Amino acid sequence: MKICIAALIVCVLILGSCTKHVTKPSPTVFSLHCSDDLTNPIPGVTVNLYNDSTDWANGTNIIYSAKTNDSGNVSFTGIPSQRYYFSCHDTANCWINKAAYFTGNPVAPNTTTAVGLTLTAYGTLAVKNTSANKSPYEIKINGKVWQASLAYGQTITKILPVQTYSVESIQLSGFIGYGADISYGITVNQCASTLQDIP
Repeated sequence: MKICIAALIVCVLILGSCTKHVTKPSPTVFSLHCSDDLTNPIPGVTVNLYNDSTDWANGTNIIYSAKTNDSGNVSFTGIPSQRYYFSCHDTANCWINKAAYFTGNPVAPNTTTAVGLTLTAYGTLAVKNTSANKSPYEIKINGKVWQASLAYGQTITKILPVQTYSVESIQLSGFIGYGADISYGITVNQCASTLQDIP
C-alpha cells in the first residue's frame, strides 16, 4: 500500500511538471505626456481618442477619455492596435495641442507606444465693427484674410495661441479717408478675452 501511494505521488509530480507554461502577452498601451514649452508637465489635461479625423474635428464619438496625472502622463491600456486621433484640452487653464493630433501608424500590438506633446496656451481675440461711417471692413490677421467682410455692428471671435498678432481692418466701401485702413498690434494672453473695436 505504501508503494502504491508513493508511486501515485511520483506520478502527480511528473504530470504536474509536464504542464506547459502559458505566457500572457503584454497589453497594447498608448501613452501620452503633456508639457508646456518649458517642458513642465501639465496635469489635469483631458485627452480624448477618436477613430477618425471627422470625429476628431467635430469632437464626437469619443472612444476613450482620461486626464493626465500630476506628472502630465496618461495611458490607455488594453486598447486595439490601430491609428488614433487625439485631442488634449484643458479648458480651465487654456491649454491645447495644436501640432500633432494622430498617430502616424497604428499603435503596435502588445507594446507601449509613447507620444510626447508640447501643448499651446491660448486666449480669445474678438474684433467688432463699431466704425463711425458704418462701412464693412475686411479683417486680416498676420496678413491673411480672417473675415472678407465684417458688417457694421458685427463681432468675430477666434481662439488663438498666446502671442502678438498684426490685425488689419480695411474699409470696403464708403468714404475712404482718415482711419479707413488701420493696423493693430494685439497681444492675446492665456485664458483672456481681448476685444478690438474698429472705430
